[in-house]
Amino acid sequence: MLLNYFRKCCIGFSYGLSFPLTLMVLDFWLKDSGISNTIIGFFTLLHLPFTLKFIWGVLVENYDVPYLTPRIDRNRSWIIVSHIMLIVGIIGMAYSNPSSNIAQLVFFASLTALGDGCKSVVLYPYQIHGVTKNQLGYVASLVNLGHKCGMIFTKVLTLHLAYFFSWRTAYLSAAIAVLLLMILILFIKSPPQHKEETLSGGFTLVLSNSIKKSLITPFLKMIKKREGIHVLSILMLYKSADFMMQKMSRPFLLEIGFSKLEIANIVQLFGAISVAIGGLVGGYFIKKIGVSRAMIYCGLGHAASFFLYVLLAKTGAVPQILWFVIFCEALTGGSVTSAFIAFIYTICQTGSMYALCWALHEISGIFFMSISGIVVDNIGWSLYFMLVSLFYTAVLIVLRRRHKNLAVE
Repeated sequence: MLLNYFRKCCIGFSYGLSFPLTLMVLDFWLKDSGISNTIIGFFTLLHLPFTLKFIWGVLVENYDVPYLTPRIDRNRSWIIVSHIMLIVGIIGMAYSNPSSNIAQLVFFASLTALGDGCKSVVLYPYQIHGVTKNQLGYVASLVNLGHKCGMIFTKVLTLHLAYFFSWRTAYLSAAIAVLLLMILILFIKSPPQHKEETLSGGFTLVLSNSIKKSLITPFLKMIKKREGIHVLSILMLYKSADFMMQKMSRPFLLEIGFSKLEIANIVQLFGAISVAIGGLVGGYFIKKIGVSRAMIYCGLGHAASFFLYVLLAKTGAVPQILWFVIFCEALTGGSVTSAFIAFIYTICQTGSMYALCWALHEISGIFFMSISGIVVDNIGWSLYFMLVSLFYTAVLIVLRRRHKNLAVE
């Protein structure tokens, strides 16, 4: 049992290791290179290849990788493919310059996001394999814990290396870490794979049948089984304000005077540890009060933590205040993420459905993050943080009124 939980943490660590390289860490790099908040906000659109990972779900579940699959298995062969794309993309980013050759950075960041999305789908069966209904909260919190530990490693490592050496050194080191983790994952026992009958017909017919089997039919079944509009509302709105906070909090801290080293130590290291603890707290609440109520109550606490940034905007770069703000935001944010992951587990049975639900969630997030820079540049930091907090509270109130209609307890 303990070994199984450790494997779940390793899978989460894999998610967290590569994910920040095209969002959080890249934001710091862009800001450090003098890129405006508006452009940083629009850079979120580069994460679309990751968001469209449900397309990978169809390929991963229905198609073999030539040469590799006959020699190992389908899961491991797709793991190798996804990590090769990741490594090539990260190395390409390392040799890009945001100030003079932003087109090159855009291309390799998109390739990195594409590989990350493929890896996310491939590893989903590893998350839910052997998990019972009573273990959902614990497994969600463990995956979240591993995810945050991976993010700690990546963000702290890259920011320290960027501070003492260069951004190129930081990204090349991340590529090496991804390679080593790929080797580790290949030693984890692959979940059972269902052998499907080979579909006859041309490529177009086979592909359309695969999409219907892996995406359309399960999605329609989920919508009919539960209140469809409510499910979609949760997927697309539940963490929308959190996306806006994550996107602009990093440029905000640099703008008011915090150094990359302070951000690495306080926000990335201490903050990620607090998030991991919050994830375990969220798992406890899921066990005690159910998924829906945990989502609401943890979310309200997270919304309240956003107001603390107003205090930081007034005081400026005061490390002691930053410690407190990050602790409150990260602790509540970790519990929110665990609750949301558990919700995803309750409605998804296949990797394609998992990818589709996350895609709906992330497309909404990309929209909110892409406009966040425009909002900040027009209303200022203090009003921005208050607006985001009030918006999140309003979303949670609406969801609270209807949570009894959604059978995810």
